[in-house]
Amino acid sequence: LPHDTTLHTARMYMPDTTVASEEQMLDEFALPAAKMVGTVLPHIVVFGSTSACLLRGKDYDREICERVGEVTGAEPVSVVESVNQSLRDTRARRVAVVTPYTEEVNWRIKAGIESEGIVVSAIHGVGLSPEYSATVTPETIYSFVQSRIGTRVPGDALFIASTDYHAMSALSLLKTAYDVPIVTTNLATLQAVKRKLHGL
Repeated sequence: LPHDTTLHTARMYMPDTTVASEEQMLDEFALPAAKMVGTVLPHIVVFGSTSACLLRGKDYDREICERVGEVTGAEPVSVVESVNQSLRDTRARRVAVVTPYTEEVNWRIKAGIESEGIVVSAIHGVGLSPEYSATVTPETIYSFVQSRIGTRVPGDALFIASTDYHAMSALSLLKTAYDVPIVTTNLATLQAVKRKLHGL
């Protein structure tokens, strides 16, 4: 972020990674977290979760981002839309995807990407439940990508998914191995934030 930008966070409580807990997070804890972060009077607010879109679709993701924006008085940014924009910016027709998740979650991610008109040529997940994805080191991410993707990406771009995954820290390693655009969830979101900052 630019040197004169401050970053403030409020975490949405989720007791475990069941669908019921994700629904509870959206219904009970998203807006209270927004109210807390709103006390710093932010200019831009990121709804940092893919759960809304995966569980309830893009319209709901757009709706909750608008509500978070209203609660905070800030310009909202959707993680899901940020990733979609970054994938569009690569002009990729086919994308390979790596996640920390299980096959069940991966199928939902694949469906979301393909609803944007981009073919998912391959998708590989570590098989972790989401509460453990933040514990994976960048070096482990790099090794996993190498073991599943091989020496050449089967597509026009590589997408490393998840807000809790340390994929940005693995980028320097990944860029030495692959000559295609690489999108990560958090980098895509920061790029969206920077675009909005430039418009302020």
